[in-house]
Amino acid sequence: MTEPRYHSVILDEEACKGCTVCVTTCPVEAIRVRNGKARIMGERCIDCGECIRRCPHHAKQALTADFIHFMNTAPESGFDYHIALPAPSLYGQFPAEFTVPAIHNALRTLGFHAVYPVSAVTTAISAATRLFLDRTLYPDLPRPLISSSCPTIIKFIQIRFPSLLDHIVPVIAPMELAARLAKLAAREKLGPDAKISCYFISPCAGKITETVAPISGSPSRVDAVFAMKDLHLALLKALKNAPVSTGTPASESDTPGESGTATEPVFTEEPVFAPEVAWGRAGGEALSVVPSGEYETLSVDGMDQCRAILEAVEDGTLNHVDFVELMACEEGCVGGPLAAVQPSLARHSLAAHEHQVAVNDTEERGKRESMADSCILTDTLHARPALLLDKDYRTAMRMMEEMEAIYQTLPGLDCGCCGAPNCRALAEDIVRGNARREDCVIILKEQYLRLLEDGS
Repeated sequence: MTEPRYHSVILDEEACKGCTVCVTTCPVEAIRVRNGKARIMGERCIDCGECIRRCPHHAKQALTADFIHFMNTAPESGFDYHIALPAPSLYGQFPAEFTVPAIHNALRTLGFHAVYPVSAVTTAISAATRLFLDRTLYPDLPRPLISSSCPTIIKFIQIRFPSLLDHIVPVIAPMELAARLAKLAAREKLGPDAKISCYFISPCAGKITETVAPISGSPSRVDAVFAMKDLHLALLKALKNAPVSTGTPASESDTPGESGTATEPVFTEEPVFAPEVAWGRAGGEALSVVPSGEYETLSVDGMDQCRAILEAVEDGTLNHVDFVELMACEEGCVGGPLAAVQPSLARHSLAAHEHQVAVNDTEERGKRESMADSCILTDTLHARPALLLDKDYRTAMRMMEEMEAIYQTLPGLDCGCCGAPNCRALAEDIVRGNARREDCVIILKEQYLRLLEDGS
């Protein structure tokens, strides 16, 4: 398996002012400013999108598919059938007056023939995770188990905590399972040769990268990804213009043919239930995996908090916890950098949607749980040694000592004016040959003043 190097977070150099805001706020110190422009270090980047959120000049962007282009060209795209895969967090972008079925219907007025909600597959993935918790599969898997649903966290572990890779639950990503089942359902009606395309509606950059360069190494079934915020206005307009009947199930809505009306799907669209919608917020997955509290779970959101928890797992202080849900974005996926609504408001709206949909359906839940075995992954996750100073131990130790000596000569202000996030990072850059001591403005000023004194 080749190690994926593709990243969905890109830099618009013309918009970049070299202000270092992204440098000092990147949670993995993957950005430097060189020659007045930001530079993303691909080997360290985990596609968390924090730089997209923070950049005051909008110089950081996510490389998504163009939704306006899709709306204008979908009939001539070469595909027979377009299926939208809305993330659970999409429902939190709209107030509760717009129901989940109404949101699905609105999507089908924007160029999609059908909707296969990603929420609908989370029950199967939760059931698969339970197999590991119950020690039915891989009984020697170390505790606590770590959720694999956030690709940004997985990359973070690969780079910063490689010793914890064995803790990650090896199950398929929800959007991948949704794409697989959506294409199967469509081909059952349209024929095996039908050209089906699946479009994931994403709240974050990490999931975009996962479709193009999957961490597991297996090809993605998702054909393109749209940023949630790019659909927001069009979807909101469709919801507001929809007749009152848009609250009806998707399979009973408007017939195709008229511009702006919802198309009739060829397969019955899957209903979603409260625990499945909850996956869009922090704590939702843990609640779905362990609804009765028989296992001890821990849910954490935000990169700083996730780092602290991973350090605790590495230190062995959380061995009594059975399952840890880690979400890179605050409030969970509803707080993603590609979402349109403020995270706290989105979480509030998502909770309202949870109360609107049915709590459960025993027959449907049993059918979905029966797919648990098909959710297990056999691919091995590998470390990404981006932080290694050198593969040779002695050379790495020498470089570490040199780095510490250089750090002691730096002012320790961690101002970021040198283009590195802090003084220790600058010392590392110097040792690696990517920077000079004179990049520090304090040292440069001291040298300049000495020159003036010597000249006088």
